[in-house]
Amino acid sequence: MMKIALIIFVVLTVSGVLAFVAMGFRSRGGSAPGMRAMALQSCGSRPNCVWSGASPNNTQHVAGFAFDAGEEDGAWTGLIEAIRTAGGKLEQNSPPYLNATFSSKVFGFVDDFECLIDRDTGVIHVRSSARVGYNDRNVNRARVEQIRAMLNKR
Repeated sequence: MMKIALIIFVVLTVSGVLAFVAMGFRSRGGSAPGMRAMALQSCGSRPNCVWSGASPNNTQHVAGFAFDAGEEDGAWTGLIEAIRTAGGKLEQNSPPYLNATFSSKVFGFVDDFECLIDRDTGVIHVRSSARVGYNDRNVNRARVEQIRAMLNKR
């Protein structure tokens, strides 16, 4: 009986690991959602995404990055530095839009980090999301706040 339980445990463990490896590969083949009508796209219903365009009472809401009037170039440069310092890889930098990717260390899951600068309101809007999976355990929210803290130190 103990031998059967051990075999079942091993099979389930190996299956779980293989599923995560497959998801990691799948995420590396995706791409960022990009913009639609000069706005970052919404998160949808999954809790693996945060977005400054969500209503403040929505669990997916995160504040954008504010900057002072006339400081948009410096804010954009600082954002790029913060992304790189946090381990991000810049994929597209075409102001007013940028996309960076972050990869997890173990299974290589790829998350998209997108920003759109709004010079009129003095805000860099942000969207950070996992490409695969349902729940990211607030990894994307923590990443946005990490980058915010770096920007605030400047």
